Amino acid sequence: MNEHGSFHRKIAYLVALAVLLFPISQLGAPSTLNDPGGKLARLRTEHNLGEADLGEIDPASATIRLATLGLRGIAVSLLWSKANQYKKKEDWTNFRATLSQLAKLQPYFIAFWKYQAWNLSYNVSVELDNVRDRYYYVKRGIEFLKQGIRYNRDSPALLSELGWFIGNKIGRADEHVEFRRLFKADDDFHPADRPPEQRDNWLVSRWWYEKAVSAVDDKKKSLGQKNPTTFYSNPARSQFDYSEAIEEEGTFGEKAKAAWATAARLWRNYGNRELRSSLGFSIRLADLDRWEEETKKLEEQLDNLSPGVREELLAERRAALSPEQLQLLDVSEDQLTAEQAQLYSKAQQKLEITPQSLADRIAEKSPEKALEAKKLASHIAENKIRIFLIKNNRQVVNYGYWKSLGQLEQTSAALKARELAYAGERAFRDDADLLKARRLFEQSFDSWAKVLAAHPEFPAGSPLGSDILDYVNQYSTILEQLDLSLADEAVDRRFPLWDIVEANDMEKRYDEAIAKHLRRQESQLKDSSPRNGQDANSSGDAADAAESNPSSTP
Repeated sequence: MNEHGSFHRKIAYLVALAVLLFPISQLGAPSTLNDPGGKLARLRTEHNLGEADLGEIDPASATIRLATLGLRGIAVSLLWSKANQYKKKEDWTNFRATLSQLAKLQPYFIAFWKYQAWNLSYNVSVELDNVRDRYYYVKRGIEFLKQGIRYNRDSPALLSELGWFIGNKIGRADEHVEFRRLFKADDDFHPADRPPEQRDNWLVSRWWYEKAVSAVDDKKKSLGQKNPTTFYSNPARSQFDYSEAIEEEGTFGEKAKAAWATAARLWRNYGNRELRSSLGFSIRLADLDRWEEETKKLEEQLDNLSPGVREELLAERRAALSPEQLQLLDVSEDQLTAEQAQLYSKAQQKLEITPQSLADRIAEKSPEKALEAKKLASHIAENKIRIFLIKNNRQVVNYGYWKSLGQLEQTSAALKARELAYAGERAFRDDADLLKARRLFEQSFDSWAKVLAAHPEFPAGSPLGSDILDYVNQYSTILEQLDLSLADEAVDRRFPLWDIVEANDMEKRYDEAIAKHLRRQESQLKDSSPRNGQDANSSGDAADAAESNPSSTP
């Protein structure tokens, strides 16, 4: 009996295995050139799973990871420790060799590639004295990121990081003049068909940023922890940086104008892009005016449902304020003490009439309008949340400033102002012609005054004002060599940008000049107005006398 039972169990097991082989073959069949394979193979292809789809397959990397026999974590920790030791000792050869070993053990760890690329380009490069040696390690860091991208194909984080390195490390380092020149001549960074004028680090940076955007938009890669507001702004910002860089190097006219026009177009496209907000729904940075206008109309509709209700609520709340709070409402905010400011803030909060409170009062007074009032209040509240998010995200990237700057910098007056300042700098630096340099800077300032008058959206304290102050500093250096300064009356009369100097002189370099300028202004105002009532009457008496006796001379 036992023997028969054992035999039957074996037969049952074999039958069960045979039955299971069929679904397993359907699920796990590998793909071939002519066959998509089983269900799992199709899912891997559809969702880009597996090493072959993540990026480059490195047999050496796979072998090393297998050879650690489950001790990869310990090996990684030891190698990180060694890398830090070599870095402290400035043993760059062994440092790079250790990074290469780490790369084999952690090929799909994104943070590793970012951190160690930063080490090479930013930390190691600054330890060297020769500019070419520094550039060499900046380049090694960039190549390290590219190696990481080969392992992690279409990684938005690494593609975006590469755009940052090529743009900011090469374009903003203290040695950026030399780095930009070396980058343009470096064939390792450029395909053979890239035109010479496109070999600019900022344009190449933009190209990598656009690949990162494409990885998310077209290949459906995850942004991870990246903020979409800043992530999608990167290509346009690189174009802005390119436009500024070529003008600093002496390129103006139509080429500079075209560069600014491209930057303005990219920024406009960015503003019209749908961005995922922190609350889950999409917003467009360019839609602020639209939503504010729509909300204003809805508020008017809510008010018109029951005219006078808002004023009634406001009067009730005002009556509930303390005498101290009522008194503070008539005081300018900048004159309040810290304690008064708190009372003032609480008073303003109590006086705020929310759409919901207005709808509730309308419902009390006119029940037949309650449903419509509730719908309007809900719509207004939703719009205000959207407006709040749009404003916050615009502030993150200074959206309004860059939008306006893209338009301003294309104008002939702005292009001329920068060209004149550049010519003044060259006249001073290359030709040592102080008088010509002074004249060119003064012509530039006249152009800037016209530009700023035509664009009131740029206050004196804006980043543009800080940019213009750099020209003023160069002009001041020229004046010093002519034994003059901004404090001199003759220079003061000719200088049109005092508001720029006052708003941006954080180092207090021009305090004395500003003080003298203000005293002169005050004196001119006094001289241009009647000194007192008696003088005015005397003048009138003299005029009357002259009129009554034409032959007399007052």
